[in-house]
Amino acid sequence: MASCMGEIFIFSLKDQFNIPDDVIGCHCYHDKSQSELLYNDEKKAFTEAQDMIWSPKNKRPEKLKDGLKEVEELLSQHKVVHIRWRSRKVLQIALSNMAIVTFVFSCFSGDAEKVFIDKSLVGKGIGETVSDAFVSDQFFITTYPDKPKVDYGFFIKRPPIGEAIKRLEKISAWEPKTVQMDIPGPLGRRLERRVSVNTRQDMVLVWWPTSSIEAWPWSPMSTDRDRANLIVLSIHGPNIDLLAYNRTECDPFHASFSCLQPHRFFTIEQSQSGGGETTAHTSTYEIIQGKIQRISNIAIPLKSHVTCLSRNHLEDKLVLGCADGSIVLYDEGRKSTFYVRAALIPACISWHPTGTVFFVVGFDMALSPLKVQLVSEDPCTHRILPVGKFFKVPYTLKDIKWCLYDPKSVEWNGDYTDAMYMHFDRGPPVVFILHLGVISRERLSGLELVKEYLKHRQEEEAVQLLKAMNWDMEGPVCYSSQLESTLGTFYAPKRPLSEVTIMDYRDPISRLARRFFHQLLRYSRFDKAFLLAVDIGSRDLFMDIHYMALDKGETALAEVAKRKAEQIESESLDSFDDYDDDFVDNGFHQLNQQHLSQNEGHLSNGDLRNGGVHNGFHSHHSYGNRGGYLANGENRNSHVNSVLSDIEADLISDYTTALQLEPQWTNHDRSTPDRNNSSEEEDKPKSVKVIHFGIV
Repeated sequence: MASCMGEIFIFSLKDQFNIPDDVIGCHCYHDKSQSELLYNDEKKAFTEAQDMIWSPKNKRPEKLKDGLKEVEELLSQHKVVHIRWRSRKVLQIALSNMAIVTFVFSCFSGDAEKVFIDKSLVGKGIGETVSDAFVSDQFFITTYPDKPKVDYGFFIKRPPIGEAIKRLEKISAWEPKTVQMDIPGPLGRRLERRVSVNTRQDMVLVWWPTSSIEAWPWSPMSTDRDRANLIVLSIHGPNIDLLAYNRTECDPFHASFSCLQPHRFFTIEQSQSGGGETTAHTSTYEIIQGKIQRISNIAIPLKSHVTCLSRNHLEDKLVLGCADGSIVLYDEGRKSTFYVRAALIPACISWHPTGTVFFVVGFDMALSPLKVQLVSEDPCTHRILPVGKFFKVPYTLKDIKWCLYDPKSVEWNGDYTDAMYMHFDRGPPVVFILHLGVISRERLSGLELVKEYLKHRQEEEAVQLLKAMNWDMEGPVCYSSQLESTLGTFYAPKRPLSEVTIMDYRDPISRLARRFFHQLLRYSRFDKAFLLAVDIGSRDLFMDIHYMALDKGETALAEVAKRKAEQIESESLDSFDDYDDDFVDNGFHQLNQQHLSQNEGHLSNGDLRNGGVHNGFHSHHSYGNRGGYLANGENRNSHVNSVLSDIEADLISDYTTALQLEPQWTNHDRSTPDRNNSSEEEDKPKSVKVIHFGIV
């Protein structure tokens, strides 16, 4: 079964771990004063032979050993309020006292080469404890639970872009100019105010959860400003101003800016009816002319309340974790919701940077379970990453943060492909490294996962994964997969494809569809071959069906295919005389776009039959017509896209009648895995639908 292999690195010197001797994929640091255990010498030799650290040294100027001990003390006393990967090697963590910890990792393993602790901002804010924070190379902003205020610090002497990563220095050297600002909201209440910054870093969203049915004391001073729980601040260099504020209809559980559009943000709100039913509302807001306006609201029925959520980077899929252990995936492209039961109650969900896999227990975006295994003498796959059994003291996993930087970049020459920071509440820092895709350098992408599924003969999971992909966003992956579902999602998409995507892929998909068509003929899959030929709309394909049907003794099908080929040929000749070049050049795309919205697809996800190739198959027509098909594609397409005529409907009716009256030719599929689908089609007379897709 397909799985991903990785290693765990725990940055701690305390004797609080219980790592089995046969597990070599979990690493922690050892103090020389600790008592030697069985097999420690062998594991030490193995670790150092891989150029990894067994016992950190305390040499100047790094003093790695003392730095790790100080970081452990800080993490045990303060909570983490902000995590960000500054590069493939540098991880930065901000604590609730505004101490900033920076880790520098090795390129060839997950070891920490340097640890840098910056306490320049400790005690400089208006409050002792920070509720949430955001730190970048240009500014920082913090919120507080007991004060309706924010601290905004702008770095006057910030380093040039790219220079801040190369040198680690204290924030005080950047001369931050800090200002305090009052924000709308209730007074005298302790609220967990959260922060989100847009991609341009010129707007800040401050929000907090508040019950919609909470009791408010009567007061003439109670205004919309006091009741607001969504606040947008505008940033212009060292200045920060209030832009807009609003109040949500339901209790917000999460809010964040869009990764694609800087003036749009999303909220997840949940409400509970009188019968105990929970509904999650995913709302989309835009900031238009200085005001917050809601542009969409989608209700997702749930069986229990939401505990965690995550939205992929393309922002077309939303994953919700519920208190009853269920995981809900909402696909905006297909307007559908999928449910699956997890092995535990999800507390944290995080999408992989490629948008293919999200980590709770290890599910891909089609909700197929993906197992995890650690490097070990006897590798064993797990549905749940067994991190808890390595700790003597239990810790709660609070957050997961993936490194978003591409391993194919010229700045990276390391060995591993993906790194993920695991934040444990009051626990040690932990990094999980994935090794899948080391050879292909594909990370955990859709193409890499499809390869893994096919290698382990999980065809159903591969097809379901392809169904969940979006051609407009992931066109190269869909085309490279070369499966039947790929053709189905292109010729009969759930939503219309953009013109750019169609122009990019119509020629290679046409060639791929032709190869798949002849593969269907070789295995006597006439039903799918006929429907695919209708989609492509080429005369030579119907002639192939005609000659192949004659070889098999299917005279009714051969006659229908020949009449269809003659009809296409006559229409092509008439169109060449009737339409001038202006229509071919200018009206072609309009006709395509007008008819594309009326099409429905037929391709189903079936496996090819396992029978042998028919040796009597010969092509009796000249393949020179194929060149004309490619050269005169625009002339043919302008008519293939036209609405079905009465004669064409009669042809399809004849073909349907032939399937019903002479079922013996369809019995070739009785021994195949698709016999259930064939029986369903036979039980529904006159249900064959035909699509003309004239852009190929």
